[in-house]
Parts: sequence; structure tokens; C-alpha cells
Amino acid sequence: MQIQQKQTTTEFLNTFVPYCTHALTLQMCLPTLNASDERMDRLYERATRTTRQFVRRFAYEAFGNGITRKPNLYHPLIITAIEGTLNTYDKNRTLHAHIALGNVLTPQSKIKTEAQLRQTIKDEWLKTRDGINNIDIQLMHSNGWITYITKEMQNGNMECVDWQNCHIPYAALSL
Repeated sequence: MQIQQKQTTTEFLNTFVPYCTHALTLQMCLPTLNASDERMDRLYERATRTTRQFVRRFAYEAFGNGITRKPNLYHPLIITAIEGTLNTYDKNRTLHAHIALGNVLTPQSKIKTEAQLRQTIKDEWLKTRDGINNIDIQLMHSNGWITYITKEMQNGNMECVDWQNCHIPYAALSL
């Protein structure tokens, strides 16, 4: 059952790869060393809230009020996974967000250049409660990123995809 669910999830997310331009890793100050299940649940909830805060701020910087007026047109494409919940044995590990990002460097967006995009990502991530200055931004060239960000599913974490913080602006993708 879990194998089928992972395959179905990965296939679904891979349909959006042609629209994704950037792969982000955003680290948080949420260490997982020796975390009990109860503590890990609280850490995961904080990670989700932190990521939600980033997504809202970043989307507003890119599209202004369009994100509330026409979210299926004026919003970044964002596929999010929270990673690190399975690692409670390494003192250097923290929860972090992996994001596949698209629909940003478009004529409708206020972000016009690669440099502006990178700076906006950094600025908005550092304004969140738990975001730290450990940010990796890469150009996305294939579906390998989706496979990578869903890798915890292989080990039984079927909730690694943070559906609350995914946004697929269908109207924008059909242009």
C-alpha cells in the first residue's frame, strides 16, 4: 500500500516538473536529536507553520494582492516537503523544507531577475520564526528533485510532502 501511495504521489508531483524552475532547501533551527514522538510532532507543526509563513510572504512579494484575488493565476508554483523527522540520532540534523518552485520569473510577477528572486527568497525566509541563514537555491532541470524531496516516503514517512504548503496555480500553468 505505501509503495503504491509513494508512486502515485511522485507521479502526480512529477506532472508539474516542467513548470518548476528552482529547487530550494531552507534550513530551520529545529534540532531533532533525541526527539520523542510527541516532541517531533510539535517540531513538525512548527516547521509547517514556518514554511507557511515563508510561502505567504514570498507569494506576496512576487504577486502582491493578486495572491488573494486570483490565487490560481497570481501565485508561485510551490511543492513542499518537510524533511528530517526520521533522524533523531544526529546532533547536526534539523528539520528543513525542500521546495520545487515555479511561476515566479513571469511577466505578471514583481520579481524580474534571478538576483531579485534569490534575494527575496533569502529575505523572506529569514523573516520567519525558525528560518536560518542556511539556504540553498539551485536551478531545477529534471524530475530528480521531486524524487529527492519525497525520499523519506521510502522509509515510511508518508507525510513528508507538506500538502498545506503546496500551491499549484492551475490557471497560470495553462497560459
